[in-house]
Amino acid sequence: MMKISLPGDVKSFKVSEVAKKTAANRTVQIWSTKDFNLKEHKSVRGNIEFDFATKVCWSPDGKAVILHKSVANTIEVYKLTKRPDGSLGSPQVSLTFPQHDREADVIALDVAVTGKFIMSCNNKNQLIIWGLRGEVMEMVDTRHGDTYSATLSPCGRFVATTGFTPDVKVWEVKFSKAGNFEGIKRAFDLSGHKAGIYSCSINSDSTRMVSVSKDGTWRLFDTNIEYQKGQLVYLLKSGPYENKTQPALIRLAPDGRTIAIASAASLTFFSAITGDILNTINDIYAGNIIELCFDPESKLLLTMGDRHVRVFHNVAGYHAAIQDLEASHKKATSAAMRDRINQQIKEAKKALETIQKLTRVKSKNK
Repeated sequence: MMKISLPGDVKSFKVSEVAKKTAANRTVQIWSTKDFNLKEHKSVRGNIEFDFATKVCWSPDGKAVILHKSVANTIEVYKLTKRPDGSLGSPQVSLTFPQHDREADVIALDVAVTGKFIMSCNNKNQLIIWGLRGEVMEMVDTRHGDTYSATLSPCGRFVATTGFTPDVKVWEVKFSKAGNFEGIKRAFDLSGHKAGIYSCSINSDSTRMVSVSKDGTWRLFDTNIEYQKGQLVYLLKSGPYENKTQPALIRLAPDGRTIAIASAASLTFFSAITGDILNTINDIYAGNIIELCFDPESKLLLTMGDRHVRVFHNVAGYHAAIQDLEASHKKATSAAMRDRINQQIKEAKKALETIQKLTRVKSKNK
């Protein structure tokens, strides 16, 4: 599968493509988001000798790229160099992890924002926590029978896995106060689907998680709980999605206000506030959408398919933000709070109007 990733500071993003589409050039490419509004999008290219990458992610400081090499079936770290003028140079290999299982296909790879560990998961139901030097700190069986996805929370505390079973299993990666690794343990489950779950997504502070299932529905959960005390997650919103016969990807915006579901070549946005459909974009690619992600500020959504990355303004996110703020305004207990929320609503509406004007101008110029 292709992979697209954005670092926490949103200065750049990268793409690594699959064998059939990019085996010939075997590269990782890095673009600067500052060039998004320009006609020319220059990139820095790094070569992957005798191999190609299937997964890729940023280091927390944005100074390295961690990827999974398909043929060698191993994880490799590429440091980003700088040219004399301060611009990015080509990525250079700095560390190759020992091969774990030659026959297992890696389906997920990510690094914790804390910089303490790297997470990988393969199709043999092996969820692995790696040290930064390539040592296996712990490996657990996901117990899905067939694992479809694994998602590391932006806070670095949880890993959510999905698969053939109709529940999302959420694991906590535990460290002591002194920073020593203590292990990975089951925290809680997200249940209620009637069939296997394609994917799961988590907002920036892990207070919300969302899942999409083969049963044709998505479910949004409140996960702001003390599970150690027996407190249970509870369902906030749920609903159907289109193209139910096709596998689906789901992403929850970091601010927790917008849900995006990609199925076939269509992209549908839902409000996490009301559960309503906000927008649908059809036929984005000739083939299927195979990866998508929000930027950390929830303002952009990036999709991948047909060997291209497309960048969309998260217009639906502004509508959801306005819904959320209007609901908060009704609950406000003081005049000062209401005034502050009113100002935030005005700013959100102004930003939305600016984006819509920009979109109309671009449409006319095509």
